[in-house]
Amino acid sequence: MWPHRLQRGKPAIIRGIGAGLVAGIPQVVVTQVEALLLSVPRSRADIGPRFVYRASQYVDAEVPTAAHWLVAGAFHFGYAAFWGLIYTLLQRWRPAQPHVGGPLLGALIYAAAFSPWGAATHTGTEQPVERRHTHETLLHWTAALSYSLSLAYLFARVERWPRTEPGLDPRATARG
Repeated sequence: MWPHRLQRGKPAIIRGIGAGLVAGIPQVVVTQVEALLLSVPRSRADIGPRFVYRASQYVDAEVPTAAHWLVAGAFHFGYAAFWGLIYTLLQRWRPAQPHVGGPLLGALIYAAAFSPWGAATHTGTEQPVERRHTHETLLHWTAALSYSLSLAYLFARVERWPRTEPGLDPRATARG
């Protein structure tokens, strides 16, 4: 059962999860284009299948090679929905403009995935930060920022944000 406060915010939460799912698409496209421009092997830009492989080794589970892409796709959209939910909850707690909230979320995503404490680093999917090539770190930041900025601006759009107080027109200027 939803607590009363979240019950009122349920439509926003659903829209935030939806925005998160949609934001997962440009993240992949932008990262693939960047890998092409940087002449990085495509496999380095596709972290999902490598993460599935390493995570399955980490927990001693067998995932058939053919299923790595399927599981990686499910994981990708699962985390996209998860971060959409997190962003929505953060926006309800402390609203921020998309150009502020997006990069902050991107930093949180980068830390959770690619920092020395991140899942990709911890599982060995990615090299430790100090041994990574600069172009790989750039790919990681691009993935986090392209997702988080897409999410922030999509969320602002579906929430008709920023909101103003009744009777105030933010386009109105003092004329004198």
